[in-house]
Amino acid sequence: MVYGLNACRSVFKNRPGDLLRVFFHESRRRDLMEVKKWCSTHKLPYRKLDDESLNKVAASVHHEGVVMVVRPMRIAPVRSLIRQGLPEGEVALALDRVENPHNLGAILRSAAYFGAAGVILEAAEGERVFSPSAVRMAEGGLECVPCYQAGDLPSALRDIRGRGLFVLGADIRSSLSIYDAPLKFPCVVVFGNEREGLSERARKRCDAIVHVPGRGHVESLNVSVAAGVILAELFRRRTGAG
Repeated sequence: MVYGLNACRSVFKNRPGDLLRVFFHESRRRDLMEVKKWCSTHKLPYRKLDDESLNKVAASVHHEGVVMVVRPMRIAPVRSLIRQGLPEGEVALALDRVENPHNLGAILRSAAYFGAAGVILEAAEGERVFSPSAVRMAEGGLECVPCYQAGDLPSALRDIRGRGLFVLGADIRSSLSIYDAPLKFPCVVVFGNEREGLSERARKRCDAIVHVPGRGHVESLNVSVAAGVILAELFRRRTGAG
């Protein structure tokens, strides 16, 4: 189940063959003309519903007037990323037990915005990784960034380092600022769990660990905000922007 206008548009743009069924509100009729034409041509059901019915179909009030039923996206195993490596100067992300779907979606959106080469998620084979809420929060980012699944993230990070990639951890407990840290590219940045930060096993696999400096009255940033700040700094360094 995918809902939200930008998320649904991105699914249709990038993998229309996975579309199975569409529900929409009258207010989205013009926005979905191409989608409806596709459905008619390929004999796929599409149906106009009122807000209350869409709320029930999506199991959410945040559907923005469109809901799609699609085939699940296939997530590649992390070994494929380890085998091929990253192109020169590129950045990928690894998420160490990040659980909140809103954080996951927001991180995917930032990864897409800054042109990340991939996102590694820790999940057992066959486990559902992305909830409909996470897909909506990604605003189409899920379809733009290659995702990889690791059954044991610290082991994957060990193998990534073995291929010569620089592994950078993000943790508020670090004394090294992201703005002062010497970095190497290509690079994989590891972000930790919302409550506990990086696990000890993941920390041991990092070449360096940094934090985002601040002087406010709260202890730390939300993980998705920290990811956006760090990705922006890495983008600046690898492109010479700013």
